[in-house]
Amino acid sequence: MRTETAVRTSLFLIVAALLLGSLADSLARTLVEMPAWRDLGAEAWAAFSRRADLGNGRVMYPLAGIGGTLLILAAAIAFRLSPRRPLSVAIPLYGAALMAICVMLTTTQAAPIMLSLPRIGDHPAALQQAFESFYRWDSIRAVFGALEGCAEILALVALCSLAFGKKNPSQETVASSAKL
Repeated sequence: MRTETAVRTSLFLIVAALLLGSLADSLARTLVEMPAWRDLGAEAWAAFSRRADLGNGRVMYPLAGIGGTLLILAAAIAFRLSPRRPLSVAIPLYGAALMAICVMLTTTQAAPIMLSLPRIGDHPAALQQAFESFYRWDSIRAVFGALEGCAEILALVALCSLAFGKKNPSQETVASSAKL
């Protein structure tokens, strides 16, 4: 296999794996888990969430969410400071940064609901209200997360295309003096 073909094939495989993983992570809870919890009931959802989300998830989720957001923002800042900023990378990269911020903003609405579960106790009506509110905010967050993942993949593909010399060097770039 020629080197160029191997690199292109590898790039497609990496992108496919990242895209599938990103979309699955963003949408799994909303499209798979939450409908099942709706069938099982708010009490079962709360019991699970107290053990998972408020157990190990209490450390893992903030680390992954905040860490991921900081990394995409760092990538956007580093790109902004670079002398060459092709639009093919700028648009998806800045879009991913914006979507990451939207994920964090919706998390500020979903997280307090999850954190309220110990205080709510086993009151069925309050648990049902918490479940519905969390489901709504988690669904909005999942859309932003999926869009973020897609934008990150597009930015990666564009960046790799430039690195492998696939783009015309005269392609339009973001002007150094432009305010983005």
